[in-house]
Amino acid sequence: MTWHTQESDDSAALVFGVPETDEATIFFLCKPGTPGLTVQSLIGSKGLEKDADTRLILTAGGTKKSLVGKGIANEESGAVDVEAAAQLADLKALAKTGGTLTIEVKGAKRSVSLSGIAPAAAKFETACSKPKS
Repeated sequence: MTWHTQESDDSAALVFGVPETDEATIFFLCKPGTPGLTVQSLIGSKGLEKDADTRLILTAGGTKKSLVGKGIANEESGAVDVEAAAQLADLKALAKTGGTLTIEVKGAKRSVSLSGIAPAAAKFETACSKPKS
């Protein structure tokens, strides 16, 4: 798994996963020309219902972001994952710490390497800041 970007006509994503597959642990999504990001953890949860309000906690180094989110059904895994709103500043703060990123949701926690995130995050930021065409 690596940090990489994926772009389409109406969105861009920064993904920690296997390129060219659906296998991923977390992704950040933006719609170019609009503020804010969507973060989705794909580590499942325990005891979380679909559409229930919850938190997605991202920690790297001394930086901790507790994001308000909700449970979403993952059709492929059958699990309930978590989706939350974030800002580009949140991603930048986490990415610059290096080391590992800990993803925490109700009943599940996973750590992933931040190695290689800088160039992918820079490409993602550029894609997100493009004006709507």
